[in-house]
Amino acid sequence: MKTERYIITIFGIDTKYYTDEYVSHLWKDCANREYMRSNNYVTGLIDRKSLVCGEIRGCDLAEYAHVISTVRNPAEVENQNIFMDSLKNILREFRDALDQPSMTISIQNVEFNYFV
Repeated sequence: MKTERYIITIFGIDTKYYTDEYVSHLWKDCANREYMRSNNYVTGLIDRKSLVCGEIRGCDLAEYAHVISTVRNPAEVENQNIFMDSLKNILREFRDALDQPSMTISIQNVEFNYFV
């Protein structure tokens, strides 16, 4: 199936205060609340990556970034715009809880298959 992969990169989370477990738990809570509102669940795969942003050029973000990726399963959410609305709702709530860190999102077209 043709669909999209969404990759959200979050910069500037204080990893001494916000643990990886907390970040995952927060995503789950936000996704659960969105599911209760819209019946759309947005699964996230969360990785912590080393961030090289260049102090020499004035970058003062944390040394790590969290990368959250999710793929829209067309069998669950047929409409891309509906999925994107749910993802935006989750991201707003997620960012609010983390004191508004910097964030980017990229969207890639992918071929998606799943096996039961």
